[in-house]
This record gives sequence, structure tokens and C-alpha cells, in this order.
Amino acid sequence: MKRTLSLILILTMLLSLAACGSKDAAPTDDGNVPSQEQGGGEEQSGGTTETPDEPEQPEQTQPTEQEPADSKPEQTQPADNSKPKQEPAGEPEKEPVKQPEQKPEPKPAEKPAEGTSAEPPTETPKPETPAEDKPAAAVDDALTILNAIWNTYSDEEKFPAAGGDSEHAVDGAPGSFDVSNADSLSYQLTFPADDASLIDSAASLVHMMNLNTFTCGAFHVADANNVARLADDLRTTIQAKHWMCGFPDKLVIVTVGQSVFSVYGNEELVNTFRDKLLTSYSAAAAVYDEAINA
Repeated sequence: MKRTLSLILILTMLLSLAACGSKDAAPTDDGNVPSQEQGGGEEQSGGTTETPDEPEQPEQTQPTEQEPADSKPEQTQPADNSKPKQEPAGEPEKEPVKQPEQKPEPKPAEKPAEGTSAEPPTETPKPETPAEDKPAAAVDDALTILNAIWNTYSDEEKFPAAGGDSEHAVDGAPGSFDVSNADSLSYQLTFPADDASLIDSAASLVHMMNLNTFTCGAFHVADANNVARLADDLRTTIQAKHWMCGFPDKLVIVTVGQSVFSVYGNEELVNTFRDKLLTSYSAAAAVYDEAINA
């Protein structure tokens, strides 16, 4: 065993010396080759010899398996739209010929039938509403009726007129009369003083120059049952009056609902008022139409 160990130790030392002597010295910067170390096999202190480290061999890595070409996803190339498609050679396309737009022919205006005029029909004016179509309150009001009749007069038919009593005097139109003043009613309108209690309103229209030329008194009776009585009393009072400065030609008494109108004076003026009153109100009735006793 000792021999064997000694032989192995000797062989190991020989191999290490042979390995050191086979290495060439590396050249220096000045081109000289350094001398080889002598006594490479000298023992170092300690009686041991260092063996040079064997160079480590790099680990060989196995190459990774590459995926076959078939496994790669297919890349689709985008369609190249930049280049126009080439159509097969042939005759060039002809541009369509634009036809002119056809404008609709204007329709001829329709001619009116023979015997008819092309002018639009004119609207006929609506007739004025007669006074009888007004509310009963307006018809029964004596002053309202008196104003309505006076407004139907033309400028040629009108005369210098005034209306009302001294406290309600109106120039050129009818006016209201105070029914509480019986003396004034009797003096200016020849109204029977005893019947003052029968009326609740009154109005008048007289000739400004002479009362005997034209005097009209309009009286509204409070009770419809007293209309006939007041008409009779008015006729009696007017016929019995003593006239001064001439006397009137005729007398007319007309009733419209609960209103009583007494008119006396010039025959022409009295007849004009009578006709207008009877024409304007269908309910108007002439109770008396007679000449005045001289």
C-alpha cells in the first residue's frame, strides 16, 4: 500500500511539472518573451505543491427547440387599394349624355263660363239691425228710442232742435226730463199733471224757435196696464189746450211697448217723425193721428 501511494504521488508531481513546462510565457509590451520559471518542480515551504486549477469548461446549453414555420400565425397582407384595378382593354366607356330637364308647361288659366264675370263676388252689406231686435230694456227706454229716431234724420230733414228740461238741456238732440217736476212737464210738453205718478222716466225733443212748430214728449209708463190710460189723457189734454202765438196743425200719439209718444206741431214735421217711428219699431202703434181743433 505504501508503494502504491508513493507511485501515485510521484506520477502526480511529474504530471504537474510537465504541465507547467509546456506553457509559453506571455509576451510583454516590449516584445520580449519572459523567461520560463526554473525549478517549476521545486517544493514550496510547507512541503506541499499547488496544482494549477483546471480551467472550467463552460456549460453547454442545449439549443431551444424552434417552432416550426407552420406554427407561426399567418400574416395577412392588407389589400392594396392604392392601385386602381386595371380593367381589360377595350372600348372606353362613354359618358352618359345629360338630357335637358323638362319644365312643366304652365296650365292656362281657366276661363269663366260664358255669361259669368271673372271678378270676385262682392259682399252685400248687412242690413242694420232694426230697433225692435234690441233688448226689451233698450226698446222700453223712452230716451233711447227718441235718440234712435233722431239719428235716422238726414241733414235736410233735421231742424233746429233741443231736448231735456232746464237742468238736463241738450242742444241739437233729445234730452231727459225730470218726472218729479209735474209743472214743468205740463207747461213744456202739455202733459196731464195728474198722471205724473204713472211714469218713471221722460224725454223731449222740441223746435228751438217755437214749441208749436214741433214738440215731442216721450214717457215711460211704470205699469203696462196704464199705457192706454196715459195715451187717452194726453190726447184730451193737448186738444183742450189754449194756444198762443199760433197753434199746431196736427196731433199723433204712438205707443211702443210701455213708452208713449205724443207729437204735435207742423204737419210735415209731425208726419216725418211718425213714419220713422213706425218704420223703425214693429211694435209701434199709432193710437191717435188727427188734426188739432182750432
